[in-house]
Amino acid sequence: MTWQEMHQKFARLFWALHSAWALISGIAVLVLAHNRYGFLRWVVLFIALTWGSTLLFSRLVAGESRVLRFAQGLVSYLTRVMYQETLFFLIPFYFYSATFPSWNFLYVIALAAFAVLSCFDMLFDRLLREHRWFSTGFFAFVSFSALQFFLPLLLRTRIDNSEYIAAGISFLAALALAKRFHDLRDGRQVGAIAIAFAATLLAIFVFRPLLPPVPLRMTSLRVSGALNLHTLKAPHDYETEIPAAELKNGRLFVVATIFSPERIPARIQVRFLQHGTLLRASRVSSLTAHRGGFRVWDSLHLPANHSSGTYRIEIWSSGQLLGKRDIRIIGGGVRTTAADARTFGPAC
Repeated sequence: MTWQEMHQKFARLFWALHSAWALISGIAVLVLAHNRYGFLRWVVLFIALTWGSTLLFSRLVAGESRVLRFAQGLVSYLTRVMYQETLFFLIPFYFYSATFPSWNFLYVIALAAFAVLSCFDMLFDRLLREHRWFSTGFFAFVSFSALQFFLPLLLRTRIDNSEYIAAGISFLAALALAKRFHDLRDGRQVGAIAIAFAATLLAIFVFRPLLPPVPLRMTSLRVSGALNLHTLKAPHDYETEIPAAELKNGRLFVVATIFSPERIPARIQVRFLQHGTLLRASRVSSLTAHRGGFRVWDSLHLPANHSSGTYRIEIWSSGQLLGKRDIRIIGGGVRTTAADARTFGPAC
C-alpha cells in the first residue's frame, strides 16, 4: 500500500484520534493552569510568534515549492495548537473572575465553546483556511482574551484601561492578517478601518459588564449584623439568612475579600439592592490592590419599621461585576439606636 493510499484510508481516523488527544491535553492544561500566573507571559509570547509566522508565510513568502507548502502546513498546525492551549489555559482564570449566574459568565461559556471547537482538527482547520472573517475574528478574540488578562499585570494599570489597550492591539494585529499593505492606499478602505476601530473601542465601553474582571476575583463575601471596623471581624457571619435581632443599630454589614496576583490599581464599589431596586451604592474607592488580595467593607442602614425581606449585595470593579450574594433578613423589625454612619472603606 502506497503512502497516498494509506493517507486516504486512515486520514479521518488519524485526525479523529488527534482531536480526542487534543481535547484530553486541553483539559490537562486547564487543570494545570490553576493559579499559575507565571505562564501567562509565555502564552502571550506564543501568540505573538504565531501571529508573526502566520503573517510571514501567508503574505511575505511567495511560491509553491514543497518546502514552502510544508512550512505553511506546519504553521497552520501550530496555530491550531496555540488556539487550543491558550483557550484552555485562560478558562480557569476567567471562571474564577466571573460571577455565576450573571451576564459576564457568558464570556466563560464562549471561551469553553471555542476551546472545544479548536480540538476538532478537520472542522477547525477548514474554518480557518476557507473563511477569512472567521480566522481573523477568532485570532482577535483569543489575543484580546489573553491581553486583557496580561496587560494589567504588566503595565500595573486599571483593568478598564487595559481592556481598551488590549482591544486596540488585537484589532491592529488582526487587521495585519486580514488586509494587505496596498489596501491602505484606498481612502475608502482606510475610512472603513477607522470606523471599525472606533466601533471596537465603543463596544468595549458598552459591553464591559459582559467581561469578567480578570485578574481580580472575589474569594469571599461575609455578611453580619455587627463589625469591628479596625479588624473587620464580626461576632458571627451569615450565609443566606440573618435574624433581624442581630442587626445592631439597624445596619447590615458586608466584607468582601478580593484576590489580586499583583499590585494593580482598582476601583471598587459595593451595592445593595432589593427586588432589582438599588437601595444604596457606596462611593467608588480607588486603591492599589495588594499582592495576594485586599478587603473592602460597607453597610446598609435599615429603617426602624423594616420587615423581613431578601437583599442582594453586589461588588463591582470599574463597571464589572466581581461577585454577589443574596441574604434574607428573618424575624421582626429592627431597632435603630444610633445614626447611620454610611461609611465605606478598604482594608488590608
